[in-house]
Amino acid sequence: MSSSIFSFALSVFFLSSFTLSLNSIITDKNALISLKNSITSNPYAILSTNWSQNTSVCNWIGVSCGLKHHRVIALNLSGYDLAGTVSPHLGNLTFLRYLDISYNRFTRILPFELSKLRRLKVMNVGANSFTGEIPTWLGSLPQLEELYLHNNIFLGNIPEEIGNLSQLEVLSIPDSSLIGNIPSSVFNISSLKFMDLYNNSLSGNIPSDMCDSLPNIEVLRLWTNQLSGEIPPNIWKCTHLQDLELSVNHFNGKIPSEIGNSSMLRKLYLGVNDFRGKIPEQIGNLSQLEVLSIPTASLTGNIPSSLFNISSLKYVYLFNNSLSGNIPSNICDGLPYIEVLHISANQLYGEIPPNIWKCTHLQDLELSVNHFNGKIPSEIGSLSMLRELYLGFNDFRGMIPKEIGNLSQLEILSIPASSLTGNIPSSVFNISSLKFIDLSNNSLSDIWNTKHLDTLYLFNNNLSGTISPTIGNSSMLRVLYLGDNHFTGIYT
Repeated sequence: MSSSIFSFALSVFFLSSFTLSLNSIITDKNALISLKNSITSNPYAILSTNWSQNTSVCNWIGVSCGLKHHRVIALNLSGYDLAGTVSPHLGNLTFLRYLDISYNRFTRILPFELSKLRRLKVMNVGANSFTGEIPTWLGSLPQLEELYLHNNIFLGNIPEEIGNLSQLEVLSIPDSSLIGNIPSSVFNISSLKFMDLYNNSLSGNIPSDMCDSLPNIEVLRLWTNQLSGEIPPNIWKCTHLQDLELSVNHFNGKIPSEIGNSSMLRKLYLGVNDFRGKIPEQIGNLSQLEVLSIPTASLTGNIPSSLFNISSLKYVYLFNNSLSGNIPSNICDGLPYIEVLHISANQLYGEIPPNIWKCTHLQDLELSVNHFNGKIPSEIGSLSMLRELYLGFNDFRGMIPKEIGNLSQLEILSIPASSLTGNIPSSVFNISSLKFIDLSNNSLSDIWNTKHLDTLYLFNNNLSGTISPTIGNSSMLRVLYLGDNHFTGIYT
């Protein structure tokens, strides 16, 4: 008898479990059907053809189910160009861990009902047209690890409640019209690794004890805001920091020398701020640095010699400051991997080092608007990777070296107003990749083949004779300035 009762009870249990499971998956299905019905444009017909009432939701495109409960655990509809609103019934997907509806055209607000997604670990609603304020209920998602809200039309501040997300590792809200201070609570999320809040209108400063509260931060991107104050000297305590981007703000004071102790740093962007003083010598200690960008930042003094010994460095942008001194003759020994050297619009002087050819990876060399002198070294023609060469508005003497014609990948040659004399080498016009030439305001003569060019500035030189009729056969040429020369005859 007892055996029969046990069997009956077991049967009831399994039947109840089956019924509960069936009801649960029906709840998930109804939630997704509600989402489908709230979509007004489905250009790829993904939902209309695949999300069928006659098939299991677990087989629908973008839907993943768990093996144990067969509940919907992931919804990925990224990049389908869907338009419409997010149905509040989506909050009934209570087993959901991953939600990605980014890169669509969803509008209006994020419904409060999504606050029921208590198991959610990743939420990506970026690149849509959501409006209103960032919901405070986001701070009540206890397991959230990654939050992407970028490229929407949110209004107002970052809610203080975001600081309640004690497991958050990624906070990404760039390009979202945000204003006000970054909440202090955000700087207290000890689990945070990536913070992307760039291109907003956020104000205030960076807390001096930021690194005490963000010990795991790896990426801090706050560029193009209205932040002010000084960079905290104890920034070095962020020992995992690899990418620090603070450009286009109102930071002031000196760049702290302690930044040189950020041993993991690979990218440092500090340009377009209100600093004073020099580039600290200690930046040369950043042995893993690949990008150094501090343009338009009121910097003075010499570029530290230590900077030219960071062997990992690939990109240097220090243009539009008041930096002085010269380029070390052994620059390429210390920077063997340099690809971009952009130090235009400073007060640098001396000669361009002849061994510049040893920078074998160099693609972009920009030294314009300085006080460089001497001859342009012929060795520059050995930079086989060079695509852009800007040397204008300097105090050179002599001719354009014919070896520049060896730069088979060169696209831009710009050396205006640099006291150059002699003929323009014919080899320059034989560079098939060359699209743009500006050699204006010199004392040059001769024009050669222009068939590959898009733009040619040669005004205010010593060009004479008749204008070659071959210029008329230059089908690619869109811009041509030859004024203030000594041409004769009539060009037809």
